[in-house]
Amino acid sequence: MTTTAASERTGDARRPNVVIILADDMGYGDLSSYGSELVETRNIDSIGRDGVRFTAGYSSAPLCSPSRAGLVTGRYQQRFGFEQQVSSGAFPERREVREDDGSLAPLQGEAEFLRRGIPTTEKNIGELFRAAGYRTGVVGKWHLGHAPQFLPHNRGFDHSCVFYGNTSLQSTRLDDPDLVSLKVDFHDEAKDTAWTREGLNAIRRNGQIIDVDQYLMFFFRDEALAFIEASKDRPFLLYFPMNSPVPPLQVPARYFEKLRDSIANINVRGYNAMLLAQDEVVGAVLEKLDACGLAQDTLVIFVSDNGNALSRPGSNAPFSGGKYSTYEGGIRMPFMMRWPGRLRAGQVYEEPVSTLDILPTVAAAGGVPTSAAQPLDGVNLLPYLNQEKAGTPHEALFWKLAAYSAVRVGKWKLYLEPRNGVARLFDLEADPAEKHDLAAAQPAVFADLMARYQAWDRSLPPRAWTNISPVFRK
Repeated sequence: MTTTAASERTGDARRPNVVIILADDMGYGDLSSYGSELVETRNIDSIGRDGVRFTAGYSSAPLCSPSRAGLVTGRYQQRFGFEQQVSSGAFPERREVREDDGSLAPLQGEAEFLRRGIPTTEKNIGELFRAAGYRTGVVGKWHLGHAPQFLPHNRGFDHSCVFYGNTSLQSTRLDDPDLVSLKVDFHDEAKDTAWTREGLNAIRRNGQIIDVDQYLMFFFRDEALAFIEASKDRPFLLYFPMNSPVPPLQVPARYFEKLRDSIANINVRGYNAMLLAQDEVVGAVLEKLDACGLAQDTLVIFVSDNGNALSRPGSNAPFSGGKYSTYEGGIRMPFMMRWPGRLRAGQVYEEPVSTLDILPTVAAAGGVPTSAAQPLDGVNLLPYLNQEKAGTPHEALFWKLAAYSAVRVGKWKLYLEPRNGVARLFDLEADPAEKHDLAAAQPAVFADLMARYQAWDRSLPPRAWTNISPVFRK
């Protein structure tokens, strides 16, 4: 369908803008609207208050790189071999990794590193929206491939201001008295992992490295606001994958001091101070939409890419597990959506939904054709949220990350570690923390979910690469 045809189909009174805000490693229990009593995240919470708050919102993976691949394509990322990270660290092509026997081995060379990304046979959200006449932008963390054919300015985004790797310093001024830097990173704290602004951690605007002297989250805030201002006279899509609350935990001292009397543990205080700073950035985006008269015409989504790592001071409560795990703490996310006048405010939606649903939902809202894409696994949620369609959007949801897998059907969840012979069945309505294995008590349910998972797994191609971490090489 041509751009003109797409515009005519929606009447183009004004096709809605789309803003997708993605948190990095934020746990389900980190926000006040999801149970936190440590901080009030009033701006982020307002998205759910003014629209829909999902209580069973899932990412497609408990790890950031593959979960992002699923979000931007609307497809299980395993369908195109993207099961694991594209990189870990700022210089993965140079790193040596310790094998299980204690020896050192290189990361299979630069050629291996450069072949990792979303294949050009897949259409991402930027490509689809730009083809339909939207102005498209991405600001923040990319982490979807590093060779030219994988980069955002070559894959559908008119404007990009990102770093390519998995994390970057919030500030290079480690001795700044107005900044608190806490080395509680789960990484090995090597300088090439998180505590640098070089290599994949360098900031690039439309592919060109730029110097950033500002606190990075606030720099990205200003880039997002400038994109909205520049795009206000035509429909736009802004994908804003934030660099928070993932380590390194660097936060302006004023946020840290605000919590001094309420949070004694320094690491927990630093993490929650980062959440306060992040909440203000989200508030600035919402205020910009208001100031430009765009709030009524903009569909805003907030979600996290995966759960908080258990070695960090965030919260996945009330769930077990965390990042890397297919227990609920690794895959169930804070997830909210608002579209004033089109989605009834104050909804709490309890049926399982996925970040795979974001692309088909926003495409439907904007009249953006998806026929150029491979068949989507995500579902347009709008008819369910507007009570035009009953039932659950998904008959089943699946997960697979190296040695960890899962399938959910209704209230039932089958957790799998196939190589370890682990298969546990949980009733998530009665046991959301997944403490009581019902496999023996419910053999028919167990067999049904196992058969569904195995059929889905057989439908997948081999993964396109194996991550450097021994736990994910299995």
